[in-house]
Amino acid sequence: MASDLMQLGISGLRTSQKQLDVTSHNISNVHTPGYSRQVVDQKAADAQWSGGNYYGSGAYIDSVNRAYDQFAARELTLSTTQLEESNVRQQHMMMLDDFTSKSAVNTVNSMNDFYNSVRSLSDHPNDLGSRQTVLESANQAAKSFNNSYETLTNIRRDVNEQLDVTLERVNALGQELAAINTSLQELPDGDKNHDLLDKQRGLINELAKYTKVTVLADKGSLADKVIIGSGDTLVSGVESSQLKMVSGDPDLEDKQIAIVNGDQAKAIKSDHIGGGLGAMLSIRDDVIDKSLDEMGRMAIGFSKQINDLQQSGTDLTGAMGSALFTDVNSPTLLKERVLKPLGSQTDIDVKIDDVNALKAGDYKLTTSFDGTDYSFRLFDPAGNEMKQADGSAYIAATDTLPLEVNVDGLTLTMNTMMGTPPATGQSETVIIQPMRRGAANIGVEMNDPRGLAGHRQTNIVEANPNNTGTAQLSQTSQQTPDALAGSYQIDIINSADLVAGNTGNSGTATFEAISGAAAENAVGNYVITVNAANKLSMADDSGNAVKLIDDTGAEVTELDYPLTTTGNTLTMVASDGSQVSVATLGAGAAVGDTFTLEIKTSDKLTVRNTQTNTLMDLKDDAGNTVQALAYPLTNVNKEITFASQTAPTLSLSDDANVGDNFSVTLGRSSAVGGNTNFLAMQQIQHEKTMNEGKSSVIDLFEGLATGIGMQKSNADKTAEVNQLDFDAASERVSNISGVNLDEEAANLMKFQQSYMASSRIMSVAKETFDTLMRAV
Repeated sequence: MASDLMQLGISGLRTSQKQLDVTSHNISNVHTPGYSRQVVDQKAADAQWSGGNYYGSGAYIDSVNRAYDQFAARELTLSTTQLEESNVRQQHMMMLDDFTSKSAVNTVNSMNDFYNSVRSLSDHPNDLGSRQTVLESANQAAKSFNNSYETLTNIRRDVNEQLDVTLERVNALGQELAAINTSLQELPDGDKNHDLLDKQRGLINELAKYTKVTVLADKGSLADKVIIGSGDTLVSGVESSQLKMVSGDPDLEDKQIAIVNGDQAKAIKSDHIGGGLGAMLSIRDDVIDKSLDEMGRMAIGFSKQINDLQQSGTDLTGAMGSALFTDVNSPTLLKERVLKPLGSQTDIDVKIDDVNALKAGDYKLTTSFDGTDYSFRLFDPAGNEMKQADGSAYIAATDTLPLEVNVDGLTLTMNTMMGTPPATGQSETVIIQPMRRGAANIGVEMNDPRGLAGHRQTNIVEANPNNTGTAQLSQTSQQTPDALAGSYQIDIINSADLVAGNTGNSGTATFEAISGAAAENAVGNYVITVNAANKLSMADDSGNAVKLIDDTGAEVTELDYPLTTTGNTLTMVASDGSQVSVATLGAGAAVGDTFTLEIKTSDKLTVRNTQTNTLMDLKDDAGNTVQALAYPLTNVNKEITFASQTAPTLSLSDDANVGDNFSVTLGRSSAVGGNTNFLAMQQIQHEKTMNEGKSSVIDLFEGLATGIGMQKSNADKTAEVNQLDFDAASERVSNISGVNLDEEAANLMKFQQSYMASSRIMSVAKETFDTLMRAV
């Protein structure tokens, strides 16, 4: 009996000791992150049959378990990812919001200072001091754009460096998780090593800060598989993959996360990677790059519009104005906007044509060659393939280069694609970034304040709104000579053409048609004859006599010859009864001499000075001076040249109808004290010349600042919501797995008493045994 009692005491002592050990372990780890409270599963030992009854044989420890719920743990891992993603996004949006409120707003202020300096100069356009102020303001505006670009690129560089540092930690976590998998498999009953499992869960939760994590249990093995992002395996069994940043192709600055397997590095999808990594990639690609594009679009819109005005006016010396800012279409910049694979022979120029149609973002152009034709696929900044209205390819296939394509205010000139020629079946993708470096490339090219073009020649070309034709009249040059300054009307008329002939006559009389005669109602072929009675008569091609007008104004069928009319003029009566002077005939004709006269009509163009109401002398294609040009114009470029000039001034396309007219006002090309160009420059400050007429240049900044401000506000709210979700998930895990000191202290006292009681049982057993031995 004493022996049984001793065994009962020992079992109680042992179980109490284990309970005390586990309770003490819980208390020691009350502040250990990720620690799960351990619970002893104590059971009664099997009873023994004796004397017709079952008697208990004490207790034993069946197992030690973690207070752990996989669903609560998974919820905590997910909320950790969401919280870290929103926190990282919030931090970076704060930096970008600070950028728009300081660096970028300085750029806008510098632009406004430039406009204000131009406004002051327009009041005193000849003042060199005011002109120098404009140049200094232009320099400051350009430097502000440069500084904004540098600030954004520094933020972008910092993000890439943070990505590198984060990947180093992710790789370390992957190796640690692989090492834990190894230990779990090697240790006996590794699945009962609760502290190691807690460490594993802690590493997974830390990994969840950086990326979305999915843990898959491997059947038949304790080595879990750890998947990150949208399906890339970081840890498989006891092996861990490595992540690293790789340069983009063809955009080397577009660094991507790649997973390394052996010697191969495969870029992984970053759209759904989540966590801090996903936030940084999203900030870099969707916010910073867009901000760079918007600042570039502002710089290009600002500088190109100012340059266009500069080059349309005249400076203080009377010369045509030159560019104030860097030419956005310089040969270097045309090619800089295209990013192509290393070693590519592709040669594409990207020209800025219309700032109003420009869009921020990257275009992607994929080219393939089948041995004969080039095929193209063009994708817009949103990633959508561009198509024609009928659904065909935006750029039609061709077997000939170079090829020009217009898209969103750009002209793409494809000079060479892949080679000359490329290999059959070859294909290639290039990235077109029209705006990305716009803020970096802006600079001031002018250093002489006299070069500012204050005067702009005011030339107005307008078609009469009542015209029935569709012809277009335009200037051939931005600047016209001062000698042509004035107002003009261009008319399309139908007038008579008279051709005189006198071949085969024996006399010496001169017969000439009167140019410009209004003989439209006398169209036909006529013969003039001198008869034996020194009389002159005229007949039409049917032999009918034509009435003539004598020197008294009477209608006759014959005139005395030599003619006695003023200037020896031959005047006929037209079919409508009107009198038309059509030719002159001098003395010296012999009896029987005949003269021919052909009258026909054709469309012509005349230019009339509306101030003097006189027709202007023009040059025909042969260089002869005329007052009417055949219409449609017969020279290649459809140009109109004034007789006093060597270069053409205007150009009129075909398709005008008789009766159509156009008004032209030509201003003076130079004027001391002229300020029309400066006034026009001021208007750019508020004119809606961007975003298809919806925004001014400064409005683009307002849109950028508002967009970043809204994103920051959304990031703040999202961070608050995710913090609440994380706190709730943490509390659920804490309620299940956390250590409660009050509860553990109570357990400590309880198991201490149990331990002491079990010790007393052993003492009683010893005393009983001793009593029994003394009795023997």
